[in-house]
Amino acid sequence: MSLKGVAGSRESPRASHFITQANDLFAGIAASIMTVAHGLSFAALIFSASLHTWLAYGIAATFMTTAIAASFVAARSSLPFAIAAPDGATAAVTATLAAKVAQRLIEMGPPDDLLAPVMIVVALATLLTGILLFSLGLARAGGAIRFIPYPVIGGFLSATGWLMVSGAISVITDERLTLWTAPALFEQPTVGQLAAAGAAAVCLYLAVRRGKNPFLLPGILLAAAVLAHVVFALTGTSLGEALRLGWTFKAPTAVGLAPTWDFGDVRQFPWRILPSLSGDIFAVMFVTAITMLLNTTGIELATRREAELGRELKTLGAANAVAGLIGGYVSCISLAGQRWYTPQAAAARFAGSPSLLLRS
Repeated sequence: MSLKGVAGSRESPRASHFITQANDLFAGIAASIMTVAHGLSFAALIFSASLHTWLAYGIAATFMTTAIAASFVAARSSLPFAIAAPDGATAAVTATLAAKVAQRLIEMGPPDDLLAPVMIVVALATLLTGILLFSLGLARAGGAIRFIPYPVIGGFLSATGWLMVSGAISVITDERLTLWTAPALFEQPTVGQLAAAGAAAVCLYLAVRRGKNPFLLPGILLAAAVLAHVVFALTGTSLGEALRLGWTFKAPTAVGLAPTWDFGDVRQFPWRILPSLSGDIFAVMFVTAITMLLNTTGIELATRREAELGRELKTLGAANAVAGLIGGYVSCISLAGQRWYTPQAAAARFAGSPSLLLRS
């Protein structure tokens, strides 16, 4: 007998409520595991190459950004099951902006503290993104997505995909992907690392396409990590050697969650380089807005539940403004966290509880 039938015919309302709460709890655990995995990946993407020294701060900033966005959206979203966090598309353009700022500063003469000026620009982009989203919400302009032609959306998705692929290669090789660095991709141990990453990507892709169990993706990630350490043990590779060869993260140092810059850094910032960064800042704003609208529309289609776009825009705008002021970066409503919802489950059971994450 199905769970629905049991709950409807033989279980007391208290037992049915307990089952619902248990499902919600496990749904939250599954979503949290995936959010942590995504956060580590996004931190490694943004704080790579010349910024890799500050990866520890990047991880802290990512988790802080996620906590702020998730809290705002959980409290104010018109979609009670919505999850907000940094997204693949927004992380990719943020990484591009951070790399561009670091490159310009290094060309001018390496500053004593590279992180502070980079995060000033990232904070500015995040704050402007928050203002843009909030303004669109006030103007009830969320429906403007209807006027964006499909070729534009297709080009946006293609460019985002390329940024994510090239960013993943940069994280693995610790080098930006260019014509001059391409030959190094075929050297050891880089070729083995790329092969392992490709195998993990194929497994995750197949899991997303064919699987519906919400614990499948977290399980694959955990299994891949365990398998890697099994291979290290079988090949006699110590953790120190794996770290030296670029297979694992360096253990991050303890960092605070306070902003890495102050008003002194703001006064010393070379504002003359800002016009040359305006295109990258606009890209962060545009990509975040489009990603948020596309993800929200995708959730609406998957769950057959209409969102209040104005409310979603204002909520996410406020979250981004706060994140920018205290040292985070842009985030948006995440479609990845909703991928296990199905229209059938939503129509049958959805009344504001995220337990569909396990039922579908």
